[in-house]
Amino acid sequence: MKKIAGLAAAGLLAIGSAKAGTLTVANSDLEMSGGITAGYFYTTNIRNSATASDTNNDYFTVSTFAIDLTSKINSMIGFTAGFGSTVQSDLLEVHKSAEGFELEYGWVSIRPVEGLTIDAGILLTNIGYELYHTYDNKNYTFGMVWWGQPVNYAGARATYTVAEGIDVYAEYGQNVLNTSDAFAVGSLGSVQNISYAISYFDESSGVNMVDVVLSTDVEGIELGINADYQWLDDSAPGNDDTAYGIALYASAKMDVFEIPVRIEYVNDGTSGIYGIAGDDAWSFTITPTYKPSENTFVRAEFAYVNTDDKGFYDDDGNAKDSRTFIGVEAGFMF
Repeated sequence: MKKIAGLAAAGLLAIGSAKAGTLTVANSDLEMSGGITAGYFYTTNIRNSATASDTNNDYFTVSTFAIDLTSKINSMIGFTAGFGSTVQSDLLEVHKSAEGFELEYGWVSIRPVEGLTIDAGILLTNIGYELYHTYDNKNYTFGMVWWGQPVNYAGARATYTVAEGIDVYAEYGQNVLNTSDAFAVGSLGSVQNISYAISYFDESSGVNMVDVVLSTDVEGIELGINADYQWLDDSAPGNDDTAYGIALYASAKMDVFEIPVRIEYVNDGTSGIYGIAGDDAWSFTITPTYKPSENTFVRAEFAYVNTDDKGFYDDDGNAKDSRTFIGVEAGFMF
């Protein structure tokens, strides 16, 4: 499972490929990985309201330029830092450009005893199947389930290896404005040929979540499922205080070609947790991909999302209950 391989390395392992190069600097060696992607994208019903002025349905963009640096200074201390400019386009919102090149995440890792790692800084969540950068995911757009999950936040995490391939963790974090505390506990690893991540996330001023991720390979087809159940500490009178979502992933590989598919269903009720129009929504995404080498790709994508209420608007301001996304993206990872 990419979530486990990419984010649960406890800061002492490189986020990128095992074939990442080494930079020689003044005091230690750094492992560097990252990527750059660019493409053309077209979206119907781009407006989020009937009064919105933005009616540009198609655009070119550099969707991601990111650099990850990792150093294992010694057996007890190391760090990971990710710098970049990332467009995180999802099915409910359309983001045309990143805000700028910045530190997206970073943490210092210490290992006081064998099997225990403590990370502190701006953490990436252990929750969810999809990862932070577009080139680390099978699909270009992020799903509705991903949009309802935490992504990165300031905090500290302790991870302990209880058995071969099995980790447990506990963390404390804060939101971007440092106005809300959050706590999380969970376990991640693999049993037989199934990778898993089970997490409980509790934000003191709002949403609580139980999240489960499972993935495996069956005869060359990568399969995954991400399900979460969320509830509010408090909700307005008459509103729901619970929501749930489920995303199914399948990706078939044939030589240099790959066809990833994602199907999602989200039930929001009137809670507003996922931010959809109406009570529920479903989506379908397919992303045919050509990979001429291990670190390059060209992919097309078709995505469709439908809600049970009209929350999208066309160029004339007419309310619609669906949105279609079409795009072509090329990427290079290093």
